[in-house]
Amino acid sequence: MRTTTKIKSITGAAVALVALTITAFTAFPGLQEPQTPPAAARPAEAPAQPPAAVDGSASPYADTAALAAALPLVVDESEIPAYSRDTFGPAWADIDGNGCRQRDDVLARDLVDVELASNRCTVLRGVLEVDPYTGKRITFQHDRVADPGNPGSQGVQGEHIISLKAAHLGGAWTWSDEQRLQFANDLDNVIAVDGIANQSKQDSGPADWLPLTTYRCTYVTKYTQIATEWGLAVNAADRDALVTTLNECAVSE
Repeated sequence: MRTTTKIKSITGAAVALVALTITAFTAFPGLQEPQTPPAAARPAEAPAQPPAAVDGSASPYADTAALAAALPLVVDESEIPAYSRDTFGPAWADIDGNGCRQRDDVLARDLVDVELASNRCTVLRGVLEVDPYTGKRITFQHDRVADPGNPGSQGVQGEHIISLKAAHLGGAWTWSDEQRLQFANDLDNVIAVDGIANQSKQDSGPADWLPLTTYRCTYVTKYTQIATEWGLAVNAADRDALVTTLNECAVSE
C-alpha cells in the first residue's frame, strides 16, 4: 500500500509539472518557439547574376559575352546629375583634325558612290547600301541637292551605338569635358543609319532596343567593346540583354 501511494504521488507531481510548463508558455510568449522574422528583417537578396556565357572556345561572340557579363553596373541613378547634351561639347566636332566634321567623316566612310561638295568635306550624295537598322538601301541626298520626296540630310543620320545619355549614366558624368567631347565624336561609336530608325531608338539601351537585322550581333559586340574600352557601367537589364544576345549569336554562328 505504501508503494502504491508513492507511485500515485510521483504521477500526480509529474502531471502538475506538465500543466505548469504549458501555463508558462501561454502566459509568457517570450518562452515560446521563435517565429519567422518578417520579410523586412530577413537578409537582403544578393544582386541578380548575369546569364552565364557559353564556352569561349566556341565563338568570338562567346568571348564578348564574357566581357559583357563582367561590365560594372550603375549603382544608384538618383545620385547622378541630370543628363545634358551640352556637357559633351559641340556636335560633330573635328576631333581628328582633318578639317571635316565627324558626321561627314561617318557618311564618307559608310556610304558608297559618295559625292563631296567643293570644300571636300560635306557629303552631298551617296548610297547606304544596307542600313544596319532596317536592312534597306537608302539614297542619301544633302538638303542642298535633295530631290522632291527625298528626306534630305535627315534621311541618313550619325547614330551613337552607346547613346550619350547612357554614357553619362554609365560614368561619363565624372569625366573631363575633353573626354566627353572625344567620346561623342568617337568614330568607333558612330555609324550611319536610317534617320527614322535612329529616332525610334533614341537613348534606349539593349534591354529595350536591338536591331532586327543581321547587324544585331555586330551591334551587341560593338556595344560591349565600347563600354569596356571606355570603362562605362551599364544597368543590369542592359548587361543581361548583351550577354543573352551574344550567347544566341555564338550558338547560331
